[in-house]
Amino acid sequence: MSEPNTDDSLLSDLCTICHIHPPKYRCPRCSTRTCSLPCSRRHKLWSQCSGVRDPAAYLRRSELATDSAFDRDFNFITSIERGLERAERDAENRGIAVNAGVSADPAVTGLESEVVGDEAGRKRKRPAEGGLVKGETGFLRGAQNAGVQVIRAPRGMSRNKANASRWHPKHKCLSWTVDWVSPDGDKLTRNCLESCVLADAYDRVYPQPKDRADESDQKTKQEDNQVSKDDAKKKEEEGQKAPEVLSTGDQPAPSEVPTPSEPAQDQAETTSHRGIYLYLHRPRTATKQPVLIPLAPRSALASALRDRVVVEFPTIYALRASPEMILAEKENPAFILEEEYLRTQGPEPDLSDIIPQDPAVDQGQSEAIDLGQIDEKKVLEVLKQDLFEPVTACSVAH
Repeated sequence: MSEPNTDDSLLSDLCTICHIHPPKYRCPRCSTRTCSLPCSRRHKLWSQCSGVRDPAAYLRRSELATDSAFDRDFNFITSIERGLERAERDAENRGIAVNAGVSADPAVTGLESEVVGDEAGRKRKRPAEGGLVKGETGFLRGAQNAGVQVIRAPRGMSRNKANASRWHPKHKCLSWTVDWVSPDGDKLTRNCLESCVLADAYDRVYPQPKDRADESDQKTKQEDNQVSKDDAKKKEEEGQKAPEVLSTGDQPAPSEVPTPSEPAQDQAETTSHRGIYLYLHRPRTATKQPVLIPLAPRSALASALRDRVVVEFPTIYALRASPEMILAEKENPAFILEEEYLRTQGPEPDLSDIIPQDPAVDQGQSEAIDLGQIDEKKVLEVLKQDLFEPVTACSVAH
């Protein structure tokens, strides 16, 4: 009998695909050893293997305390963080939400626009009875610090479900859900940071062609430069006039100094952006027409909502009509400005007087009014007293 050839290698020591050459590579996914790139491709095709390392694969305790295992876990965590940041940045630039909820049934919600709002926002988990959902406490605390009074709609209502406003931990500011109403009456619900400028937020919701966008950017820069030059001229003129008033020996009038700034603020309120005027909707009014508050397009959302009241989240109207045009429309107006509403209707009753005090309000909900717990009879009594107060006064006089 002849002795076996010692140069012949065992079959297990050769490439598992061709069984000819010794292996050089190991598959990160299943540890299959191959000798070349063609054999590796055949292995992936035959075994339906992705060739990507499984981060959830089981490792023995001795394998965990190695540099390679630490690098593998670190790369996996950083890849997830980079993916989230990339998706969030892309969603913010495109004006869409990454974590879209399950679309609702239009027959249930009643309005197709509300379905868009549900899809655009993040679904909140159902809270415990009488409690707050996760993330709502931080949002209400941030709204309180920002000077915004949030009226909470009853649980299960479409506006309550569409509200995806939250405290953004990365940007350290509020991320509001904003209801945008176009000049045609169409509604779009998008998320917007409170630090975002209203004009930029409008451009993200209603983008324009690239050519027009470049022209509008140049026009905006020219207007900003012109405004800065005018302000500089006004300051120089005021600085030159001030010594003359003091040199005459007359008493200076401090009330006359801040007056030039007031028309500038009113003018900033009436400026348009792309031929559109922005208005904030004032909720809970006694008129059929929506009551609007003019907004400056170059102001931030936080300044526009300061000392304002919103139902769950703000609603912004984008109209072609200027505030002067809305005020000039006397017969059957479609909208009413806030100043005209306050002049004709008078001050409204304070909702805090008719809302029952709840111990949970002292735990961070002082700025959030829950309409689900309001006594309807007390609301009607207050409204009747406010509306029919002159009539009752006349009857008592007689």
